[in-house]
Amino acid sequence: MIFDNISISQAIVLFAIYSFMGWIIEAVYRSISERQFINPGFLYGPFISIYGFGAAFIIILTFLIHPWPLPIKLIVYGIVLTLTEYFTGFIFEKVFKLKLWDYSDSRFNIHGRVSLLFSLCWTALALIFITFIHPAVLRHVQAQDGSFLRVISIVLLIYGVTDFVFSIATITAFRRKISYLYSEYFNLSDAEIEKIFSSFKRLRSAYPNLRRYIDNNIDMEIKNRISTFLKSILSKIRLNMEGRKPFEDEFYDITKDIYTHDEFMKLKLHQHHNSSIYDHVMDVSYFSYRACKFLKLDYQSAARGALLHDFFLYDWRNHDVPDLPAEKFHGIEHPKIAIANAKKHFILNDIEEDIIRKHMWPLTLVPPKHKESFIVSFADKYLASKEFFDKFKQNNVRRQIKKTPKAHKPHKKHNDPHTQHDREPRV
Repeated sequence: MIFDNISISQAIVLFAIYSFMGWIIEAVYRSISERQFINPGFLYGPFISIYGFGAAFIIILTFLIHPWPLPIKLIVYGIVLTLTEYFTGFIFEKVFKLKLWDYSDSRFNIHGRVSLLFSLCWTALALIFITFIHPAVLRHVQAQDGSFLRVISIVLLIYGVTDFVFSIATITAFRRKISYLYSEYFNLSDAEIEKIFSSFKRLRSAYPNLRRYIDNNIDMEIKNRISTFLKSILSKIRLNMEGRKPFEDEFYDITKDIYTHDEFMKLKLHQHHNSSIYDHVMDVSYFSYRACKFLKLDYQSAARGALLHDFFLYDWRNHDVPDLPAEKFHGIEHPKIAIANAKKHFILNDIEEDIIRKHMWPLTLVPPKHKESFIVSFADKYLASKEFFDKFKQNNVRRQIKKTPKAHKPHKKHNDPHTQHDREPRV
């Protein structure tokens, strides 16, 4: 029997060998895929313990179900290995709040922890392992001197426990710094944020899906914090519109070369939500300017980037060549058009360019790089939704008036446009 006559020392050595083989498989596959050497796995050393546990389960299963037909064995192997992978991922997510791998992009996956394709690969690997690899390795291990195996097993055990403890400490420290990043994001410089990520470069390269998982969660956490925070300060950055100058002189000085530019002023000819694109971007720009100034961020770049974020000259509801082919999706494509137009007429810094490119996040998959970009992204969505609901209310009022013809219809107020800046912002 395969399971017969395996001592504890031999079991430890076999576990290490199969964990090392798993590391080789992952290292070769990952290094070829990413065209650079990758040290995969949770541990620092060249071992991936999930392969060792998987091998142990297959050996035990083979001992228990040895008389069963091969097709049944394969099904059992696949189920057990899939459950091993699933619960390993589940434990890491629950204990460390981290996702080490993610199969969400694969078809027939369960919670991103397992997928049908990889389960079939593990099943095939199990058959090769139990038929060819394990018998040969077991013969060589059992041929070694017992005293030598005991010494080797003790060394491997001490090393494995030490590596595991340090790896757990690394994951814990990583999680702690990520939590720190959540809470102190607005107080950290871009260099400090990058330093936090750089300090865990090996772990992030070993698990690219971990990097994506962390980045996405940080982005969502920051986005929620920004939304909550900005909503709480709306009253502080909103001006009383009656009898007061709506724009500060400083805001005009920062953006004058843009909003007076002949090409940019063509935005007045294109309808956006319930106003022109020109009106919308002026609102977003002023809101972002006030918010970033309140937060002690780069309000100048925020104002200019926000003003240019929708610099496209076509009707987004009904577009076609030469502006944007009808089959193209405006939501994804227009940041590219806006950045091209902006670069054609103005000089942009890194923050302004990031604002224009990323203002549609998360529709555009790459998240914003700067805090100012998050502010503008929020301001754009907040004011666009506000414009939508304002228009909805206006239409609802009109419908109510039509239903009550005897009612006195109020005269619609017409605000004279400002001679210098066209109108007041609707922040």
